[in-house]
Amino acid sequence: MERKAIIATIVIVVAVAAIAGGIEYHSLTSKPAKPSIVFSGWVSSGEEYTFDVQMVNDFNVMHTNVSIKFVPITSNYYGTLETELSSNSGPGVFYMENDVLPEFVKGGYLMDLTPVLKANATYNLSGFTPQIVDTFMQHSQLYAAPKDWSPLFVLFNKNIFNAEHVPYPTNDSVWNWTVFKHTLVLLKQNETMLPNGGHGYYPMVVGPQFARILAFMHEAGGQWINKNGTGASSNSGGLKTAINFWYGLYSSGLAGLNSNLSAGWNGGDFASGKVGMVVTGTWTVPVLMANGSAFKNDTSSIGYAFMPWDMQNATMMFNVGLAINSHLTSTQRWIAEQFIMFFTGPSGEKLWVSKGLALPSRTAILESSWYKTNFPIQSFAGEQFPHAYGWNYNTTNFQATESAAHSVIVDLFAGKITPTQAYDQIINETDANLKGTSTL
Repeated sequence: MERKAIIATIVIVVAVAAIAGGIEYHSLTSKPAKPSIVFSGWVSSGEEYTFDVQMVNDFNVMHTNVSIKFVPITSNYYGTLETELSSNSGPGVFYMENDVLPEFVKGGYLMDLTPVLKANATYNLSGFTPQIVDTFMQHSQLYAAPKDWSPLFVLFNKNIFNAEHVPYPTNDSVWNWTVFKHTLVLLKQNETMLPNGGHGYYPMVVGPQFARILAFMHEAGGQWINKNGTGASSNSGGLKTAINFWYGLYSSGLAGLNSNLSAGWNGGDFASGKVGMVVTGTWTVPVLMANGSAFKNDTSSIGYAFMPWDMQNATMMFNVGLAINSHLTSTQRWIAEQFIMFFTGPSGEKLWVSKGLALPSRTAILESSWYKTNFPIQSFAGEQFPHAYGWNYNTTNFQATESAAHSVIVDLFAGKITPTQAYDQIINETDANLKGTSTL
């Protein structure tokens, strides 16, 4: 972060931005400005950016003596965040996922939220789904307040299915990997892959997405990292099966690369109306309703289904919380605490999930008739919760480990290695990266 001093002829105005803990002061000779901290997160879409800004604006209206400014981190989120926090120039409040939480706790960057959240009866810490709260705990202390969660599920374009006379995906014991692939075969029969003609659509789009592969790994009954977080699981055969399956959709021609379409990601490509079926998360739904989406005026043509199963029903669950910088002054800490209790409290979380990006972590909201009526797609996806696996690994080196695995899958999709080589490399690099990293 930088400091700027502007000296005028008559008065001296000193503006100091984003000093320790992400606080901002704009001091005038006449009157000091109110204290303000920075709130940071990633932005998956323009819709999410708009929603974050609205939450900040609503908080500022309620707390006129202080203010918060939303400053997204647009690339290398956790690497940038860690660098800033280590130099005491990071934001005061920020998004935190449970998978990387252990290494940020080890670095001493996160404040223990347990005392302040337990002491506030109105906040009602017990109102969260216990399984989600547990993912943000380390050594019996809570380091992030649950904001929301999103499972992977299947979206399909009813218009394309109807035009090609392909049966819709079902949500029973019939919807398995075999039927999933057969559905793509039927979609493929009457089209020629873009951009050269045919009906002008892809049956499906995929990419080098390790998180998608992990969902299919759990469906195959496998694991990636062992329970102690010290290396690859001995039950990793399902990972090899999943790599073969996901990459096979592309190599067999049943799916195109999401990089071939303008959005470049599964959900955004589906919103274009040029994709028959896709595996994505609930963050896609607001994009489908936005301007420029093929479904904006025809939401009835959006179909949705659970993840197909192999050995078992399973999906990946992405949990996001709000954490506080541990190196704040008392004033900064008070602002951060108030913002977290607003954002993830009963009324704030209802406001946030009303934007449709993700599912509420509070049980009462998730199970309410209001939510089920107004957000049928998201509510449907949330019914997979009993079969959802989170990124819960007791390791302090997850970022490097996941990044290495992702790079291997990129090489696979680039044709540099085979699926078997990809599996072997991931196992070897996981063991190397996680040796001696358990947090237990």
